[in-house]
Amino acid sequence: MVKRAFRNESDNFWGRGLPVIPVEGKAPILTGWQGQLGALPSNEKRKQWQDLYGDKNLGLLAGFDVGEGKIFVGLDVDDDRLLQLVIRILGLDRQHRRAVLSGKKGKKGATIFARTVKAVKSTVIKGAGGLGNIDVLAAGKMTVMPPSIHPETGKPYEVFGKPLLEIDFADLPEVTEHQIKLMKITLGSEHAISLILGETTHDAGVALVAALVRVGATNEEINNIFIGLLPGDYKGNSLNELPGWIASARAKGFGDASDEEAPTLTHALVTLAINAGIELFNDGDGTAFATLPHTGSAVAYRVKSDAFKQWLRHQAYVVMEKAVNSAPLMEAVATLETKALFDNAQYPVFARVAGDDKNVIIDIGASDGHVVKIDEAGWSVEPGSHLKFVRGAGFERLPLPERGSSLTELKDFLSLDDHNFRLLVAFLINALKPRGPYFILLVEGEQGSGKSVFCEMVKRIIDPNKAMRLRLPDKPQDLMIQAKEYRLLSFDNASGMKAEMSDVLCTLATGGGIAVRKLYSDGDIHVMSYTRPFIMNGIAGYANRPDLMERAIPIRLTPMPEGGRKTEAELLAEFEDHLPSILGNLYDAVAKALENFKTIEPPRHLRMADAAKWIKAAEPALTLGNGNLIDAIAQAQDDFVIEKVNEDPLVSMLRLVCRSCPFDGYAIDLFAAFKEHRESVPEHALPKSASHLSNQLKRMRPAMAKAGVHVEFIGKDRKGMKIRVSLDGGYFPAF
Repeated sequence: MVKRAFRNESDNFWGRGLPVIPVEGKAPILTGWQGQLGALPSNEKRKQWQDLYGDKNLGLLAGFDVGEGKIFVGLDVDDDRLLQLVIRILGLDRQHRRAVLSGKKGKKGATIFARTVKAVKSTVIKGAGGLGNIDVLAAGKMTVMPPSIHPETGKPYEVFGKPLLEIDFADLPEVTEHQIKLMKITLGSEHAISLILGETTHDAGVALVAALVRVGATNEEINNIFIGLLPGDYKGNSLNELPGWIASARAKGFGDASDEEAPTLTHALVTLAINAGIELFNDGDGTAFATLPHTGSAVAYRVKSDAFKQWLRHQAYVVMEKAVNSAPLMEAVATLETKALFDNAQYPVFARVAGDDKNVIIDIGASDGHVVKIDEAGWSVEPGSHLKFVRGAGFERLPLPERGSSLTELKDFLSLDDHNFRLLVAFLINALKPRGPYFILLVEGEQGSGKSVFCEMVKRIIDPNKAMRLRLPDKPQDLMIQAKEYRLLSFDNASGMKAEMSDVLCTLATGGGIAVRKLYSDGDIHVMSYTRPFIMNGIAGYANRPDLMERAIPIRLTPMPEGGRKTEAELLAEFEDHLPSILGNLYDAVAKALENFKTIEPPRHLRMADAAKWIKAAEPALTLGNGNLIDAIAQAQDDFVIEKVNEDPLVSMLRLVCRSCPFDGYAIDLFAAFKEHRESVPEHALPKSASHLSNQLKRMRPAMAKAGVHVEFIGKDRKGMKIRVSLDGGYFPAF
């Protein structure tokens, strides 16, 4: 038995520029293993892998460049009966040939290596009638290489043909898209198994020939396919009759241009969709959309979505009285997508809320496409809109708004004090602003304070969805994907976040985006840019970076009384009764914001001045008692920032260092002064170096000033930047 396959063989593969990775059985060990296709690992990484995974199997990544504009692929044939078919189609049976057979064998079938154009993607060619499949392994796929051990047989994989390490890649057979299509037609035919078994081959052969002629197969290609399918000991006359079958099929016009130009089911589906009254367009970012007749002009569906495909399939059944399988349906969808991208108009697409400085349009989720339109005069329910809305996964309907009552019923229902109620109303009004920036609603409270159900009610007011409570994602791109689907995101039970995620959340609130590689196999950059309001809740301490705190509206809930606590189901059912009038009052406030926004002076003492200006413009429509919304936000932010800053270990250390007098000096001197107080403040919670300390002081300086710790950068000389740290409230002699 061969052991330590990865340690013994990986250098040989890397030496030929072949991307290999360690594999447990048939499963890659490394996370993000597909990314190893982009470049070979460094010498340090190679040694690390060999030390850690030396006794594991060896996996070769498909899709690497083999020159002349071609990539390496594997044809994984999992049925021994199909091996000769593939060999014949690739021309590997010819005596005078340049192509060389190279591959590997495991438990059954074999994998044959080839090269192809970069446009070819991984696909599964499915066999009908009990036949196995052929997997075309391109970028994103991996194949286990000899002498690795097969996890089921316990025996080494074997070389099939010549070893890959010993051949010129230019000698590999080339598999074309046309050949892949011929394999799909052949394996997908119910007649192929009859030819493989050598039984009732006449009728099966005639039918398969007709199908192959129809897709443009040449006489030689058809002959090779039949030789590859029929058993080696076949004694019948099918091969002798084959030329006659081909001639008959061509005489009947199966392969004529006129037949190719005749209306196909794909063409009929495209025509059916267009004649049904859909509007095709694109969003300018590479996504194709369509409106459907029954939901009106405002509701857009991604052309590649399941909802659009189901509609098209239903239309075919109703109009054509025909059940449509996936192949023509997918071809029709691809054609409609191309038309939308290249032949039709471009419109922005919105989620739930859209508008400008004159109107706000809200998609309430009506099945007939009705929307709520808000302008300076008020709000109304309209039959549609020229703006386009997409309904993301889990989208749910808002009730129709009602006039009357006031927002105080929301205050009473949620048992909020005046201060927290003003903060909630400010966030709701801001969330209905058609364009950002948006305040972040941070909800804190002890266990049992009802944070989750409180946030769910807030989301039901703005953007109800089956995904009422999301987990804060770990990766920025996952956050942007969620933002693509939802207007208002609600992150439940947050318990902390990395600095990178805090920065991306700030970007989400104020505008901006992230740039990621579109596919791991290419160098294209895809920019994901969304601006969304969002909510986070947790017990405490999950948001502690100043830039996030200055964009926040913080609310702290008190524990619910034990005796009068209701179930979530009871609370939400009661809330639904109040929701129509709550919406009506909020939409009145939005109308007032549209009326006042251009003329009102923005609050300049808040970082989020544009968001605050919108809230201030809406306030005259509200009856909130003493105090205003902007002052409530400013007070809450100051209290929140001061509390969090006072909890920061760096601030505690600065107070100790500056207890007797201000500090004047350089960052390195201040960092050194920390050593005298290491026992009072945990060392692991402090900056690790003088440069880290300087950066943290710059970042936290505005927030620390609110807590009475003032940092000044007062000039630079040869030794560096001079820093002065002083405290409010006087100084006391050190003991």
